[in-house]
Amino acid sequence: MPSAVASTVALPRRRLVRSKGAGTEHWCTDFIGRHAEGEATDGPEAFLIEMSPRETILPHCHEIDQFQVFLDGAGTFGKESSPPLAVHYADRYTGYGPIKAAAHGYSYFVMHVEKDPGAIYRHNPGYQERIKPGKKRHRLVHGIVSSTMPVLLGRNELALEPLFEKDDFADGLGAFMLRLGPEMETAGPATANTSGQFYLVVNGSLEWNNGTYPAWSTLFVAPDDRPLPVRAGADGLEALILQFPISGKS
Repeated sequence: MPSAVASTVALPRRRLVRSKGAGTEHWCTDFIGRHAEGEATDGPEAFLIEMSPRETILPHCHEIDQFQVFLDGAGTFGKESSPPLAVHYADRYTGYGPIKAAAHGYSYFVMHVEKDPGAIYRHNPGYQERIKPGKKRHRLVHGIVSSTMPVLLGRNELALEPLFEKDDFADGLGAFMLRLGPEMETAGPATANTSGQFYLVVNGSLEWNNGTYPAWSTLFVAPDDRPLPVRAGADGLEALILQFPISGKS
């Protein structure tokens, strides 16, 4: 059974936390699973980080595969300016960063499908000894365009736009933008041969299981779930679909 959390439910729970890397404070909001309280979730988790003005998150990697979606504010990712809307994917043990917020902050979602033991920071002793071999894929797609409301309201065709190159799909990795006009219906991509999918609503709303999920709402579809039945709300829908590779093959 898919998991779903509306932004209207999650965002009032945002809390101030201290970064374990630089010791600075920023806001964290749990959507699926637990993170803000410092407890790693055994299953999938999705949480929102809202960085403080001019905050820096130092270079690091994780022991698990990870997606990030940059939604608001402005900043840089490594040496690149990465304006929202942007999607980043990193295989386990693949280093990235720093992430630097500009004067108005920088916000991004983080998605995992398995327990995250925590970041491995490059500046800490023993960094290289903890890194294991792997594909070391690193994908950053920015400048993803969302529609204005009149255009979304006037959409009469479904679109599922791939954001990564086709070569990435061999082990299940994928990222897509789904666009639907008002009250259009479809089924999401198949979940077989993946480690699960996250849906992140970025425009309009998604209706599922008698619930309405507006912008920034998050849904998780497990590998053994059927493709998600998607219905757009009265204003249409644009949602990112973030698909994790088969566990252990990244």
